[in-house]
Amino acid sequence: MSVGAWVAAASAGVAVLLAIPLRRSLPAPLIALALALAGAALAVGGMLVRTNPSTGEVAFAALLLAVLVPAHVRIVLGPFGPGAREGEA
Repeated sequence: MSVGAWVAAASAGVAVLLAIPLRRSLPAPLIALALALAGAALAVGGMLVRTNPSTGEVAFAALLLAVLVPAHVRIVLGPFGPGAREGEA
């Protein structure tokens, strides 16, 4: 397995760990930032699998997933942080 695949798999694992068991127990800004970093790492790992991606492609993918991963977790699973109540949107 290539380095890019390992980076993508590890960052996806970290994102799942942050999104499911830790989302409600850690402070909301910390979770959002960590999910953004995991999303950017996922994009970089995916780009490492490709042959010769341009710098613009890598930057755009990293920026896009840094925004979309935390947004996706927030929309699908609910609010971040210990103050978030179940069922609150």
